[in-house]
Amino acid sequence: MKNKEESNILPEFIIDEEERKQLKAKNSKQELKLILITFTIILTSFLTFCYFFFNYIEEKAAEYKLQREVEPKKIDQLND
Repeated sequence: MKNKEESNILPEFIIDEEERKQLKAKNSKQELKLILITFTIILTSFLTFCYFFFNYIEEKAAEYKLQREVEPKKIDQLND
């Protein structure tokens, strides 16, 4: 009798163990997806920031260069 009960419990334990492993694998896949999505969002945000920041720097550099070219002309006109 005891041997029969053990033989019934053992397959249930094996099934539970396999089910636990499958759930753990599924959970790991979901966590990996969330990590990749988070990384993608952070990377996209960073690249967008860099694009607008460097675009702003280029505009300011062009304005500064234009201003440096115009200043000597104004001074020359005042001296004439």
